[in-house]
Amino acid sequence: MDSESFSFVESALVFGLLEDQNFKKFNHPLSQFVVHKDAVEWSMKFRDEFKESVDNGALLEKYPSLRSDARDTNFDYAQQEFKKQVLFRQVIKSFADNKNLLSSNPKSALTSIVNSLADVEVGYDEDVSQYDDGEIHRLAEYEDRVEKRTLGEGMIGIRTPFRTINATGMGWQPGELVSFFARPTVGKTWLCVKIACEAALQGKKTLLISPEMPKQSIGMRVDVVMSNMMGIKLSHHAIRTGSQMDVDVYKKFLQSNNRKNLMISDSISGEDSISMSGISGLIRKYHPDICIIDGVYLVSTAVSDRAAWEQSHSLFYGLKNFALSNNMTIVAATQATREAGANLFQPPGPNQVAFGDALIRASDVALSMCLVENFPQLRDVQFQKFRDGVLGSDLATLKWDVNQGLITETDMAAM
Repeated sequence: MDSESFSFVESALVFGLLEDQNFKKFNHPLSQFVVHKDAVEWSMKFRDEFKESVDNGALLEKYPSLRSDARDTNFDYAQQEFKKQVLFRQVIKSFADNKNLLSSNPKSALTSIVNSLADVEVGYDEDVSQYDDGEIHRLAEYEDRVEKRTLGEGMIGIRTPFRTINATGMGWQPGELVSFFARPTVGKTWLCVKIACEAALQGKKTLLISPEMPKQSIGMRVDVVMSNMMGIKLSHHAIRTGSQMDVDVYKKFLQSNNRKNLMISDSISGEDSISMSGISGLIRKYHPDICIIDGVYLVSTAVSDRAAWEQSHSLFYGLKNFALSNNMTIVAATQATREAGANLFQPPGPNQVAFGDALIRASDVALSMCLVENFPQLRDVQFQKFRDGVLGSDLATLKWDVNQGLITETDMAAM
């Protein structure tokens, strides 16, 4: 390895980091750059100040030493090569730092080199991270959270449909697995759609996966929920049945709904059913901020020949690992068992969901939804687990007029 290869790879990273999806997943400290550190630092400061990435041309004009022929290099490849280069430099440094000691006391030098190489290995290992490395990246992460709290709604994470969770200032967090369950016909899919619309309207890249329902049907539900949130009145019944409605209003909504933040999938090419590996492929391909899976019990795993409890354990903890490794939120919705139907007005507990105990353990947030007696246009949602602190209430009531796409938290006292 030489300075020329260092320059090319670092240039590829500098240009690649102009893309939001690359910037979010890049976790190397600035100190690891040896050729184009100034360009990286300036680019990041530009992003912090102007809330957007700098133009390629402006970057090259300010830093002409960047390799322009590296602009089209695959970012993942460049990141892999950069990691090799960092390892190469750290190994060389481990020996260089002990050069003088090697002459005077070879045994002590050997011990020092072995310890130093062990530290290098920890830094290179993707399964662990070095905590006490003297870097200040956690300060930058804290400052980022402070900045987010001072903007807009004061939300660090992704906005949820629940005031109780939003009031914490956290929202849905990267790395979290959120689960919720309800008995059939209560409205699990509609709540999935509401969560997806909240995220998409916030500008978050959103992936909604439905093993249960075709994407055309999901799309019609998204139409009315999204339009309601945008102040446009549509009817799900009219759209679904082809009944008379104001076509111009529908057309105006569809044309104005052009954020390109929400993706819907009901199948994966080459698979008979949606599988964990297929979901992993979609996540790697589209890099969503949040993935909502409606009907997670229909997702197949790589251990389909094993006992049901092993499959469930693999599924739930596999989803949690997806969330952690991709720095995103995953929402998994499932049905309560038949026994939960004994009382339609009681939120089902984990014992009324297939392998619910494993799901609850893997989840950071767990919600349960039920009907409200004598109020067909209401739903109660119980917060059965919230790992990050204490909520002001363990129950939220949603106003529920899905024909108009209206799903919003309300106060029972006002009903």
